[in-house]
Amino acid sequence: MNVTSRLRLLLVGAGAMGSHHGRVIAESRRCELVAVVDPDEDRGRGLARRYGAVWAPEVESFSRIDAVVVASSTDQHRQISLDALSEGIPLFVEKPLCADLGDSRRIVDVALRGGIPLMCGFIERFNPAVIEAVAHVEAPDAVYAQRISTYSPRMHAGVSWDLLVHDVDIALRVFGEEIPKIQYAATTCLAGEGRIGEETVAVELEFSDARAASLSASRIASRKARRLAITERDRTVIADLLTPSVTVYAGSISRPFLFEHDLGSGPEVLSRTECSDYREPLAAQLDGFLDIVQGERDMHAETCSILPSHETVAAILDSAEESADFDTAYVK
Repeated sequence: MNVTSRLRLLLVGAGAMGSHHGRVIAESRRCELVAVVDPDEDRGRGLARRYGAVWAPEVESFSRIDAVVVASSTDQHRQISLDALSEGIPLFVEKPLCADLGDSRRIVDVALRGGIPLMCGFIERFNPAVIEAVAHVEAPDAVYAQRISTYSPRMHAGVSWDLLVHDVDIALRVFGEEIPKIQYAATTCLAGEGRIGEETVAVELEFSDARAASLSASRIASRKARRLAITERDRTVIADLLTPSVTVYAGSISRPFLFEHDLGSGPEVLSRTECSDYREPLAAQLDGFLDIVQGERDMHAETCSILPSHETVAAILDSAEESADFDTAYVK
């Protein structure tokens, strides 16, 4: 492959997430969107026409394609991924890789054995607030995360694979990708047409040396919030992932106050960073994928970083007890 030429990308999926991927691919100087695959003709053809690509209802061939971006529903990831990897095509897949852990392991194994670039869409790895927060941390004791949204019928998996997986991935990276023990896990489900999987999840994870993570996610909240807090012995780093911004406080702030909008005059503010001048995370993620495809980033390390969060989420779901009570401290 000529690394100086623009890479030709095939996009599978023209829904909400696929349309965003289509936009950043079209805006990049390093690649071009040549084809969009989606069974919905109006949606697929519309996205393809917008960016000068061709549309097809299904993947017919990977010829003259340098890489594939998969943003279709999760249940389609397995077959599309295996088909692309069988042709030796570099692959980006939106999270989760698959909702079934065995399928995810198989895809990773095929990519590793074939030496084929594979990246999963952990977009928060490119969130400037996450990057800034982790950069402030030296010896983390605990990670707290809150990820809540209003309900959307477009979700095709439970909230653990849809939202929680991002904060699991952050916690694993903060603590060195050590697979934790599941101390507590609870979910709630609501019956209704089109609803798939759990709507809320709250977990307590135990890492080595008494380190811990308390994570929660909900997609039935009245508002949207994405917050991360990392505590150390003598300071607390709190990040708003939507703003995005990071504030460092003196002292290890107790959990009940971690996500308050106003912490009052108690804890001393050591620093505050606004991250609005960073690149859009999706565009930065695309560059990361292109770097892997062009051999400018460690392909093996990237692929190996996919499974720990998938294994942890699968363990959470295996151990979770359905509960009518969700920790309202996370969602108020």
